[in-house]
Amino acid sequence: MLALVLVVAAGPLVLAQKVAERTPMVLTPDRPAALPGRLEDQWKAKLNANTVTIIAGSPEETSLDVAHDLAVVLNGDDLRVLPIVGLGGAQNIRDVLYLRGVDVGITSTQMLRYFASTGELTADLDQRLNYITRLYPEEMHVIASRNIKSLQDLAGKKVNFSEAGSSTQITSRDVFGLLSVDVQEVNMNQSDAIVAVKNGEIAATVFFSGKPSGALSHVAASDNLHLLEIPYTRTLENVYLPAQLEHALYPNLVDDGQSIQTIAIDSVLITNNWQPSSERYRRVAKFVENLFAHFADLQKQPRHPKWKEVDFSRELPGWQRFPAARELLQQAKFDQFLAMRQGGPQATPADKQRLFKEFLEWSQTEAKKH
Repeated sequence: MLALVLVVAAGPLVLAQKVAERTPMVLTPDRPAALPGRLEDQWKAKLNANTVTIIAGSPEETSLDVAHDLAVVLNGDDLRVLPIVGLGGAQNIRDVLYLRGVDVGITSTQMLRYFASTGELTADLDQRLNYITRLYPEEMHVIASRNIKSLQDLAGKKVNFSEAGSSTQITSRDVFGLLSVDVQEVNMNQSDAIVAVKNGEIAATVFFSGKPSGALSHVAASDNLHLLEIPYTRTLENVYLPAQLEHALYPNLVDDGQSIQTIAIDSVLITNNWQPSSERYRRVAKFVENLFAHFADLQKQPRHPKWKEVDFSRELPGWQRFPAARELLQQAKFDQFLAMRQGGPQATPADKQRLFKEFLEWSQTEAKKH
């Protein structure tokens, strides 16, 4: 810890103290009045009772835009969403588990699988964490100079896999390994890496982010860079999703009339497996309730277009959904089912009990379709 010590001569300091004793205190924005104890306690209780912190990614990542959308849309008298700039999906899992004050985080399904398989964070990660919902696909972007024509051309060359320990590093190693492309890995943030590609210091940089990525908004046509295609081979099918990057989103990186094939991983909203009787559970449950209630607003302009790709009903096999989210989703499905049946919401309690049994059978049938 760095400490800054200011040494002041005894004479002037004593004089200042005596002057202060005779001078009434003037209140300024830097010196607010002390609140009466009761009022101060009220403010502390109010500000902490319904505030939920959500850790996202860096300013280069879509997840921070999404967290900001949540704050703008959900903030109100009974809830405050406080976004935190994070270090990406891998660190966000660590932070949700162990960093004091973090309630919710955005990570990827790939990172959940990775840490569950290694056991390096905890031996029972699937019991320690709950997911609230799967979010949107995060596409793999590989930016290289125009003289690099394919991913295979990167073999033996310096390629940035983002910061050490990041989700991009872990996932990039997996993808390049599955595709048998052996590169010289370097680790730096994306802003520095794009400059390094421009200057010819490295051959390419890789990152995963929901399109369109703000990290690429400053790339000019004169930079002579482009996005490389990622072949969707059989070795990738079990883990990754097919995706594409369009000219309309990246006009300086994808040629006019073209689209680039790539792969994607799903992002996911996670929280701890809080005890239902705990204050943390209550606050996260309030957040989830507001998320479901205002989902339509999140899909409108000017919110990030990735919200239109979110489907709350999608399950994450092998992981437990946060109970409040599961109950709300089940209720929404039941309401949909009731609307399809004669009597609908006006059905009698006896009818609803009978319909609920039918609903369970219907839910099982619907689940098999996905």
